[in-house]
Amino acid sequence: MKKKTLILPLLFFIFLSNLSFSQVELSSEVGVFFGVSSFQTDFGQSHDFPSANASALAFGATHYLNFFNRQYNWKRGTSYFADHFKLKTEFLFAHKTSIRHEPFIGLDPKLDGMRGEIKLFNFGNQLEFYFSSLQDYLTYYGDHNVINPYVSVGVHYSYYDPEVTTTYNGEDPYTFNANLDKWVPGETIYNDADSAFGVSIGAGVRYSMQYFDLVLDTRWQHFFSDEVDGLNAPNDPGNKYNETLINVNLGVIYVFNSN
Repeated sequence: MKKKTLILPLLFFIFLSNLSFSQVELSSEVGVFFGVSSFQTDFGQSHDFPSANASALAFGATHYLNFFNRQYNWKRGTSYFADHFKLKTEFLFAHKTSIRHEPFIGLDPKLDGMRGEIKLFNFGNQLEFYFSSLQDYLTYYGDHNVINPYVSVGVHYSYYDPEVTTTYNGEDPYTFNANLDKWVPGETIYNDADSAFGVSIGAGVRYSMQYFDLVLDTRWQHFFSDEVDGLNAPNDPGNKYNETLINVNLGVIYVFNSN
């Protein structure tokens, strides 16, 4: 693991999530979440849903930055940006075992014996836009037990550690089709840990209560890499896209100064 590769982006995200604005009073929230992450990988054809979509349990922690103080002063007011936007910093861990090419008629035994595993550490910042006023339930005098939907865009840094193995015992177990250069160690199989940046779009809903909030969050994330799953066969028409990830998470957020 390259320490500089991992530490520098992490410091950047921490710095970004704790920006201080000279004319804005800030407040914070912290939380934990768990859910399901579905990787869209190079295992199987893109239209073969069981192979290309490998689900894994995911969990992590979040920090929210509000652009106004919860102890809202009605005489001072707030801006439209502060009343509708939050900045979220997130750490997510997902670990998927036993990814494989799902059986279908005519499956080559070498592909049938292939297995994959992905270990993913994901750091990200997302800017969330809430459709309803945040003051309605974030401030001391606001209304509680309300629902507020939101949309988000984000940038992410991912450290991934893939592993491709096989149960096939024949000669040249990874070479499936030389014309496609598919699954040749050192050329299309990459079992080394690496990192990649990515972008995301998402949507969710937040249910605000007096002392904590419940959040249901969905997100689609695109990696700027095609080696997250350990495979990259650019000459194979079924494996020409970068990996993507769909996250569906349920979170519990602790709200500071809620009483």
